[in-house]
Amino acid sequence: MQPPSKGMDNIAVFNHPSRENPFRSVVEGSRMPIVVTDPNLDDNPIVFANQAFVDMTGYDLAEILGNNCRFLQGPESDPSARRLIVEAIAQRRDVKVEILNYRKNGTPFWNELYISPIHDDDGNLLYFFGSQLDCTLRRQAESRIRDAHAQLERRVEERTRDLEQALRHREVLLHELQHRVKNNLQVMASLIRLQASRSADPVQRAGFDNLLHRIGALELIYRKLYTGEAGPTLELGGYLSEICDTLAAFHGPDRGIVVEARTEPCHVPLDTALPVGLILNELVTNSFRHAFADREAGTIQLDLRPLERERWELRIADDGVGAQGGMDWETNNNLGLSLVRSLANQIQATVEVDGDTGTLFTLTFAATADGASSSGAVAV
Repeated sequence: MQPPSKGMDNIAVFNHPSRENPFRSVVEGSRMPIVVTDPNLDDNPIVFANQAFVDMTGYDLAEILGNNCRFLQGPESDPSARRLIVEAIAQRRDVKVEILNYRKNGTPFWNELYISPIHDDDGNLLYFFGSQLDCTLRRQAESRIRDAHAQLERRVEERTRDLEQALRHREVLLHELQHRVKNNLQVMASLIRLQASRSADPVQRAGFDNLLHRIGALELIYRKLYTGEAGPTLELGGYLSEICDTLAAFHGPDRGIVVEARTEPCHVPLDTALPVGLILNELVTNSFRHAFADREAGTIQLDLRPLERERWELRIADDGVGAQGGMDWETNNNLGLSLVRSLANQIQATVEVDGDTGTLFTLTFAATADGASSSGAVAV
């Protein structure tokens, strides 16, 4: 791109001794492209350009001097950047702007342009000092970063949509699973009730009744575990407290038995939460049925607290009659206790029993803790 020629007659006498620039020796040798323009001449032409400016633009010095800097602009130069330069020149103030310019051979480059006015001691405007920096590589790098960022955002959006779709699909499957488990348990319960109604044997009827209670506990546990909010782990404290609330309501709100649950947040895998919930159901149900045979008041207490090395302790106690005549925990063939032993072995937990004053079961198992303690109580 060739600048309009004005001829040497129109070039300001910047080299005249009376107007010698004190910084001339500095800017001539600078590797930063620099020009000086004279606003006191028509169209504010360039009156000085150093070799770095010549090298950057590809124009000869004779082609540069006497022309306004706009000759570097081209078809893709931003009009808003042009306006900033024009306004700064008109208002005689500093300006910094990045503008797309063109070399003599027509190749574009991004020019980081700084323009400052130069005044004499009386405040009269003498020149405009312009320094340039070819920032094409930086702009290209920024463009690549923006493109990469945009591409990453698109991928994140696509991945988010995929995850949302997968979560919706999972939720549908979980609801279907919950529905089927609930229906199957209800069918089982109906069959057991039918069989119990046809039995005249009190022992058989009691066995059927116990089985119905266990099916009810399973329904509660699956309803809690397999919901849309369920994840790979479950907060055990709140889960066990809810089981206690349900059992208290199920075994008679008219009885004077209080269930107290004191727990600390404890996150365990689902394959740990299910056995612990079933153990709790067996032991609390056993307390409701047998611990208070001689009275209509009492307390069942649940305590869940951390030990060392990610071990936790679950204590289930009542202040009932206790184990009359003692309890041989390891050899007792009671179905409920056999089930508790089997479930404890499944999660590699240890169980200790104390039946001297009331009954106390202590279950120790592995888990991961998170959060602060909480407590609650249910009056029945």
